[in-house]
Amino acid sequence: MKILHDPVQKERLIQTHKLADYMTLDIHEISDLVCFARNEYLVTAGVPSDYLYFVMSGKTICFSYTTNEKNNCVSFTQHQTLVGEASSLFGKPPTFNVKALSDTVCIAINLPRYRTALLNDLTFVRNICELLASKINNEGRYSTTLLDPLEVRLAQFILLNTTNHLFTLQLTDCADALNTSYRHLLRIMKQLCALNILSKEHNCYYIQDRDALERVSSGELLIYE
Repeated sequence: MKILHDPVQKERLIQTHKLADYMTLDIHEISDLVCFARNEYLVTAGVPSDYLYFVMSGKTICFSYTTNEKNNCVSFTQHQTLVGEASSLFGKPPTFNVKALSDTVCIAINLPRYRTALLNDLTFVRNICELLASKINNEGRYSTTLLDPLEVRLAQFILLNTTNHLFTLQLTDCADALNTSYRHLLRIMKQLCALNILSKEHNCYYIQDRDALERVSSGELLIYE
């Protein structure tokens, strides 16, 4: 992690993403602007982070290691999100790792210094509770297991990791997350495009028919004859 001494950029990010609305405390005074290089860890499983991170740009993956040292992906982030609110905020050891998949810029709050003040900030605590409830609802809605057909798991994964109808994650990362081969995954993506459920847009996919994708994710709509 590298601290960036750029007050202009820090102020712009705070204003653009309305971070001051998250708390009564003055986020301008208690935060730092930091960046992570690709493959650098924001959070390491078992070790409470010293920072609460607002991810402003870049991509991260939340994962654990299986017994055979493979990644068990939990989620990806590609837009403004919080990292550390479920465990590090309370000084608890996190269950998962969070790693940068690209250069990632964050607004960070030092927890050893400001943890007590944050937990006594009613506005902040309410926002954290709402955020955690939203995450639980989304994960429950699109929960998947290896017993589900790949097209069901893929549709759920796309719905969970889409912003503004765009799915921008690399398919190689998706294949790892879904425990399948890149070639098999690509075949299903092409089938979803052939059915006009998705369309290829440069280096990403656009959801053309969300209702149909929802039906695939529930197993109601089969994409193979």
